[in-house]
Amino acid sequence: MTVSATTATPTTGEEICLSLENVSISYGGEEAVRNVYCAIPRGQVTAFIGPSGCGKSTVLRALNRMNDLIDNCTLSGRVVFDGADLYHPGVDPVEVRRRIGMVFQQPNPFPKSIFENIAFGARINGYTGDMDELVERSLRQAAVWDECKDKLN
Repeated sequence: MTVSATTATPTTGEEICLSLENVSISYGGEEAVRNVYCAIPRGQVTAFIGPSGCGKSTVLRALNRMNDLIDNCTLSGRVVFDGADLYHPGVDPVEVRRRIGMVFQQPNPFPKSIFENIAFGARINGYTGDMDELVERSLRQAAVWDECKDKLN
């Protein structure tokens, strides 16, 4: 389902910390959301409300570049946080995610293998040790190694 959003603007005088400017997001050429405009004031609660499948999660994932982890997902337009375009080529998506977190209702691993989900945090923080050993140790500590060891990739 493709949804086209209308402009949402805050009350005059409020400081904008995050904005979406003409944002469109597609998966493999199939447009999921089109022309989203939104200005989110600093220190305010903002809710995205709509029916299932209308693109709320797609837009939310764009705020901290989580869509970058999904193959064939493309974004046009601008997502601006504290004056910086988060999709500018010089912006490190890991740094974006360190500044803009996301809490999910349900556990939501990255759309990668079990191994890659476990290794992700260590990898982005510069871990140089034995990744196979780290993943196995982590899964053993969580008491799920026997269940997962043949499904890592």
